Amino acid sequence: MIFPLNSAGTIYVLHDEKGMTIGTGTREVCEVLLHVLKKQLTYSSADEILKRAVRENAKPHTNIKSAMTI
Repeated sequence: MIFPLNSAGTIYVLHDEKGMTIGTGTREVCEVLLHVLKKQLTYSSADEILKRAVRENAKPHTNIKSAMTI
């Protein structure tokens, strides 16, 4: 789930089903990270996951690697 961290709604946090923090950033970054995590089981390497995430989004996210541990 994605929750706002500040009242302005500019910084968000992504939590797993146990309430543990997975990552933080803009809403867009959290949405991409969530998408990558949901799709990762169908790919064999982190490079394939990142390529697919960038390919599926109209605007490439150059900071996607900073949102996840590889």
